[in-house]
Amino acid sequence: MARGTRMSSKPAPLMPRSALLLGYGGVIPFVGTGVVLWTMWPSEMGQTALQAQLVYAAVILSFLGGIRWGMVMTRLGHFKRRAPEGLAKELSLSIIPPAIAWVTLFGPAEAALIVFVLFFVAQALSDLRAVRTGDAPDWYQPLRLQLTFLVCGALLASLVRLLIS
Repeated sequence: MARGTRMSSKPAPLMPRSALLLGYGGVIPFVGTGVVLWTMWPSEMGQTALQAQLVYAAVILSFLGGIRWGMVMTRLGHFKRRAPEGLAKELSLSIIPPAIAWVTLFGPAEAALIVFVLFFVAQALSDLRAVRTGDAPDWYQPLRLQLTFLVCGALLASLVRLLIS
């Protein structure tokens, strides 16, 4: 074994095949619109692909915010008389990604791509914290890291295409 490396005694988490397939399937629109954007910019089709990619990014960030809402409801949503401390704050944090995503759609495309990349990374970091605290299953971490890498790569490739035009 190489010096400075060690084997982990913890086995890799077993990722559900359905989550893997659906997750990677969700990346296809990012990559597909990026390919169209790269090959057809600045034609009308290229501009349509850019708009489709931006709207899809907003939809997926909203979906990720919904996942966070669900995690909060699972952890803090069971009470008889009074909501637990922190419920309002946690729920509020879950609506930030969709709210920012929606507002971002009204700005310049270059700025939107940057904001989306930043929020996908921020959401991934939040999701990694959820795995560490036990609010999300172990298999969620590698999936989110892989998907975030691919999504951000597609968005950054689109940004590069716009900047070199």
